[in-house]
Amino acid sequence: MYADTLSIDKSNYTFGDTIRISGKLSYAAGNFIGLQILNPQQSDIVVIDQFLPKSDGTFSKSYKTQGPKWIEEGMYSIKVVYNEQVFEKQFSFKKPELPIEEPNPPMESNQNTTTTQPIKPLESLGEKPKKDPKLIVAGFPNPTKSPNYYFDRYFSENEYKYWFDSTFEGLSIFEVVGYKSTHIEGFPDNEKSAWYYVDRYNTEEQYRDWFDSQFPAKSIFEVLGYPESLFQKAPDWIKNNAKWWSDGMISDSEFLNGIEFLIKEKIIQITYNHESIFASNQNIPVWIKNTAKWWADGQIDENEFLKGITFLIENKIIII
Repeated sequence: MYADTLSIDKSNYTFGDTIRISGKLSYAAGNFIGLQILNPQQSDIVVIDQFLPKSDGTFSKSYKTQGPKWIEEGMYSIKVVYNEQVFEKQFSFKKPELPIEEPNPPMESNQNTTTTQPIKPLESLGEKPKKDPKLIVAGFPNPTKSPNYYFDRYFSENEYKYWFDSTFEGLSIFEVVGYKSTHIEGFPDNEKSAWYYVDRYNTEEQYRDWFDSQFPAKSIFEVLGYPESLFQKAPDWIKNNAKWWSDGMISDSEFLNGIEFLIKEKIIQITYNHESIFASNQNIPVWIKNTAKWWADGQIDENEFLKGITFLIENKIIII
């Protein structure tokens, strides 16, 4: 692929426009195109995509410049990675000036004016829908941790107990992090994490057959009491990102942008729950780059790779 074959339809965009990106490349069967659009500081991924080119090597994609990611004005970067080559393009983005809204004039009193009762919120018409306690706080509980891990912290750390009781008012620690009881004594075991059970179900045919025979009308997630959304797999593009990063085709900061995306999408769950700054200019241990390569080459599974990333985050080796 040559740099002059990567093009966009305009050089300047405003909020709500459509960016049309096209190009022609030297076709390599089975290779995906990786595409990212980065904000002006290159500290966040605004758009990320992965797709196959046509058999003649051409491609064309369109993206809307709207949504919560499009918040900064300035020069945005398009980065395309394909078959061990990297190409970039820049464009200017500006938010439109919003018209000044005139305030509504106060309603004049009139004896003949018919008054109406205010519309009651939906919740007042009945009970407020209950939210799954495992979805109240992002990343808590972490399905890679056992319920007993949380029970031990709750009953041994006063500050942790205070945080939990104030956050989950009216709920017990057992309701939030514990397993539901079943007709099989000792199953699920509070010593084992939800990931342990889901991983066995997904990888061991005999275990899956046993589970399905015992719980024919329920999924593994229903039995554990953990929403399926907490067990999302990493999207396909992150594996290619790991390969490109391990081969030196994208920088550490660009790789970390992808990791930040996984955290925001709750694909990587972290155990602590506070706000901090994502630092993209930090050094990553060499071993995690090796782990990324092993995962990309199929030598280790996805869980092992994500566990390595989670370890770095939880131990503040990578700061978010």
